[in-house]
Amino acid sequence: MLRSFFGSRRRIEKLIPDLKAYAVALCGDRDQADDLVQEAIARALEADKGLKSADDLRPWLFRVLRNYFFDEQRKKSVRREYFTQEKRWVSETGEQALDPEDILAIRAAYDTLSADHREVLALIDILGMRYQEVADLLEISSGTVMSRISRGRQALLNKLDEPTQDNIVPFSRESK
Repeated sequence: MLRSFFGSRRRIEKLIPDLKAYAVALCGDRDQADDLVQEAIARALEADKGLKSADDLRPWLFRVLRNYFFDEQRKKSVRREYFTQEKRWVSETGEQALDPEDILAIRAAYDTLSADHREVLALIDILGMRYQEVADLLEISSGTVMSRISRGRQALLNKLDEPTQDNIVPFSRESK
């Protein structure tokens, strides 16, 4: 096993210049390319994949690098989409910006929901995914998604409508 590790390591080291060139071609940035190559190599060493021959290592390692690059691109796209959605929501509410106390109340109510309801609310109401996308992601029927979103929204509204038990004593400005 130790011999296999060092043998793989030497073969990987020989591929680094080609991997860097490919990574630069994919992303167009040398710093990001170095990160891609480093991550691909780390994954290759962790995988300890029993490749049939040394010739199999090259295409496999290039595939690992490529898959990692596209996974990162998808993550960035989702984050961009989320922040665009959030900016649009803020601009649509305009003057109706929520009071910080309201935001805290919503977050506290959201935290009390079941994990299933929080998950579906986050995917649909926050990230803007479609019911069918969520159903496919969670491997459940779209009817179950609709049920969870409906019940989750209702539970959230019910929690927000509950009277609060404030244990806060107002500060008196009058001096005695």
